[in-house]
Amino acid sequence: MKSVVNKEKLMEVGKKALNYIVIAGLVTVSYGVGNYMGKNQSIKKEVAINPYTHAYSPEEISIAVNESSELIMIERATGKYIVYSDQIGKTIFSMYVSRIKQEGNDIK
Repeated sequence: MKSVVNKEKLMEVGKKALNYIVIAGLVTVSYGVGNYMGKNQSIKKEVAINPYTHAYSPEEISIAVNESSELIMIERATGKYIVYSDQIGKTIFSMYVSRIKQEGNDIK
């Protein structure tokens, strides 16, 4: 007995096979895109450095007070700076002035 392959049965099997091929292709492409995007996003992430975690030495920074009484700490090596509120600047400046005044009184 010969099995007869008719056109309708061939089309039915062909459609199923094509559906599986398309689904497998979409899964593969989606995985590839997700993998590519994940790698690129992890490279672009920058770690935020908290400026308060490092105690600076006088050799590393310069300190200034601007006309708004804000304290500015400038890193000498990089030129990066941090601006603090006017209240902090005023407090540190008054501490500095009282220390100089006390040292002046000790000399007499």
